[in-house]
Amino acid sequence: MPALSPYTVIRPEPNGALLFQQETAETALLDLEGLDALYFLLKGEGRDYSPFFVTYLRAHRFVVMGPSDGSLERVAAVRDMAPTTTAPPRALAAPETVHFSVTGRCDQACAGCFYSARPGSAIAATDAPFELFERVVRQAAEARVFQIALGGGEPLLHPRLLDMVRLARQSGIVPNLTTNGNLLTVEVAVALQEAGLGQAQISLNGASEETNSATRPNFAQAMAAIEACQTAGLRFGINFLLTRSSLHDLEAVIHLGQAKGAATVNLLRPKPPTTEGDWLERESPTARDYRKVGYILKRCQLQPETRLTVDASLTFLLTAHQPRTLYRAGVWGCSAARKFVTVTQEGDVLPCSHVRWSDVGDGDVMRAWCESAIFARFRALEDTMRGPCRACDYLSLCRGCPAVAMAFGGEFGDSDPHCPQR
Repeated sequence: MPALSPYTVIRPEPNGALLFQQETAETALLDLEGLDALYFLLKGEGRDYSPFFVTYLRAHRFVVMGPSDGSLERVAAVRDMAPTTTAPPRALAAPETVHFSVTGRCDQACAGCFYSARPGSAIAATDAPFELFERVVRQAAEARVFQIALGGGEPLLHPRLLDMVRLARQSGIVPNLTTNGNLLTVEVAVALQEAGLGQAQISLNGASEETNSATRPNFAQAMAAIEACQTAGLRFGINFLLTRSSLHDLEAVIHLGQAKGAATVNLLRPKPPTTEGDWLERESPTARDYRKVGYILKRCQLQPETRLTVDASLTFLLTAHQPRTLYRAGVWGCSAARKFVTVTQEGDVLPCSHVRWSDVGDGDVMRAWCESAIFARFRALEDTMRGPCRACDYLSLCRGCPAVAMAFGGEFGDSDPHCPQR
């Protein structure tokens, strides 16, 4: 019989449900019709299901063959709650992910860093109090948040990081972290896995030391961290920052990730750094550069074991597909205040790590989610966008990057200056 995977979590959304596969970090948003179809599929009734729907659920391991283990009852309960579940406009009922800044400290200084305490930056070199983390996790668990992303700064510098990982996992939330890799030894990787870490994202901006060194000083340490994860059996991915200095190594990094067994190779976009200077202007790819990236992605042959993912602010790279196709694949574009929130080590709740506006503190995630005027402003971008993006067929699936638009002299709601479709 079909059943929900033991690793599938389901929660009600307005007129539907959100599924999360804890092993793969895949999500699927169902409307009421899809929720009904899932219910009757698990019930085993002989109905005509959409082949695409059933194939998708099985291919992404939301549904497996095996004993029910109460999965039908879980879906039935969500089905009953969905019609009365509410959410802010253009947002989920609660965040899918909370980004938590573990610390502002870091053991290296990288060109273009958007979040680390160093000379000239406005970030405090402080650690998040464990009590703040407990409060955030408690709220997140009650709201059925799926993941918590631990970052900074360098999260492995926090003296209670393993306790944070354990608490999140014990609360039913998948903890992940982003690291430069300097402290990620085999022993640390084993400890993280035993504590329940879902995935470690290792920052690597080139397939060679020469390319990587243009933005990051620790190529050898990052490669050693990858080897440590392999040895420990800890699921890992690679974060690759698309800059003018690194673009020529994009394909090589994708192949490196595949060869090393990375679960994901995630492409990131340069964002405003925490220090003054012209780094962002010098290193941000142009619209022409992004068109080249699109060509590279089309010709890359990916293995099923390694997924290629892109920063939400790079949605314009996906416009070779029709809007309806992207919508069905779960593309949201800029997801600030719609799918995720950020909590700083001081407890400020932000819609985005790169736009440091906050009107709610104390780590009060759900108050920010439901009441923040700043969050509401992000959710209204479709209505307030100015310039070429306003008339784009992909507006509701993209919205560009407000942080980049403002960094290049625009205002909140101005069109993305680097969109290759302009």
